[in-house]
Amino acid sequence: MKIDVAIIGAGHNGLVAATYLARAGLNVHIYEREDRIGGATRNEALWPGYTFSTCAHLLHGFPASIIKDLGLWERGLEVVPRDEVIFLKRDGTYHSNLDFNFPNNITSRSKLTTEELDGWDRYVAFKQSLTTLVRPYLMKLPPTLDELKVRAAGTPAAEALELASTMSLWEVQDHFLPTERMRDRAAQEFSAVSADPSALVITYAAITEPDPETGERGPWGFVKGGMGCLAALLADTAREAGATIHTNCPVQEIVTEQGRVTGLQLANGELVETSNVLSCADPKTTLLHLLKVEATGPALRARVESINTRVSCCKLVAAVNELPHWNSWDGDPDLPHRGSVQLEMNRDAIRTNYAELDASLPPSRPMMSINVPSMLDDTLVPTGKHTVSIYVYSAVGKLADGTWDDQRDAVANRLIDQITEYAPNFRASIIDYELRTPQDLERKVALYDGNIWHAHHDAHQLLGNRPLPELSHYRAPIYGLYLGGAGQHGGGEVTGIPGHNSAHEILKDLNPV
Repeated sequence: MKIDVAIIGAGHNGLVAATYLARAGLNVHIYEREDRIGGATRNEALWPGYTFSTCAHLLHGFPASIIKDLGLWERGLEVVPRDEVIFLKRDGTYHSNLDFNFPNNITSRSKLTTEELDGWDRYVAFKQSLTTLVRPYLMKLPPTLDELKVRAAGTPAAEALELASTMSLWEVQDHFLPTERMRDRAAQEFSAVSADPSALVITYAAITEPDPETGERGPWGFVKGGMGCLAALLADTAREAGATIHTNCPVQEIVTEQGRVTGLQLANGELVETSNVLSCADPKTTLLHLLKVEATGPALRARVESINTRVSCCKLVAAVNELPHWNSWDGDPDLPHRGSVQLEMNRDAIRTNYAELDASLPPSRPMMSINVPSMLDDTLVPTGKHTVSIYVYSAVGKLADGTWDDQRDAVANRLIDQITEYAPNFRASIIDYELRTPQDLERKVALYDGNIWHAHHDAHQLLGNRPLPELSHYRAPIYGLYLGGAGQHGGGEVTGIPGHNSAHEILKDLNPV
């Protein structure tokens, strides 16, 4: 069978790309290794009556323009907005970007000095300059730092870009924020990246900025019914456009000859003839596992092996019979559950977490983002019950001693104990729970090292360097092989941007002006 484009992976990026390519009249086939579509955008009924988004659980970077192109609102996409984050401290106080003047909120604006208010507002403006600068590049080929500097010249963004490219994130925060409590309030920013990344990491937040032409902003919240509902709508759209989706159909090899793609060898023995392959798998899986060594060569393989995927996370999900009762919270009892509660978000905790990660140890007291999707979507649970979805940052992909399977139960119990320190009823409220470790994420979702972003968001793996400069234009150095997974520019969350952009690069090559 000869086809125009073969896509590896029926995750959200593969499905988005398939729609654009098929609408252009191409014969497009998607090959998915699992018996389901969706990849990281999946639902699982772990226990009867309880539906979980067991990998990605929040939609917050999907551009309004892609939603409009694919007609997702008309097809029935529903997103229930999630409220802001509350950062609980161990001393019984908290921070929040929501400005309520309750006693335990130590950084409400009414409690801040003039100097603190001015510093915070200037810091917010600094970040806005960077994200506004980068936003126009999201739906096209990524810029280099030099190209950004040219665009920023003569504007307020020039100074922001200079600071970001010469300082670490904490140094920038220290530059703007005059007191410890204000620096503590900002400590959680990009803490999933490293203890103190380059401030250029802020540019990644451009994915949540509105469209610079229309002013439209993508949704921020939980997909009603779970993230698998988004995948189902994307699959319907792709099929309607003419794409064919094959499940239970793992790819064994991307077949090449003399530096060109000639097809796919499937695990079932079938050979698919095609001159164009779009891999939406992560770059390491694509270039190290799906290609023969001689197809890539030692230099490229060494470069790909250097891509940082070792910083991962865990996902703890639980069915509970009552909501957590947070010790520190002194406001509307429902408000924390409509947003996200985050724990251990201070510089000392972050340093300790990354010291353990650097030693390839499981985290002892990690950072956590605790969400209760069922508070906003009661279709996920039996009446009176709730689902809790917790991202645990950060965790190393592979441990120094033993495996994650050996450590799973001990780590899960430490996490539950840690949460119970802040919410004393939490452990007793649990009906059942499951911890997904990086090893589980690698096995279940085919994520190299369990890295949910495909390639980490180090500053040297963003924009024109994502995941490497020679791979940043959605093309591999093998003619006919394209890259459209979350490891590309615009990816790392559920954005659909790599799928959109890679499809348009394929169309450029097949239909040159």
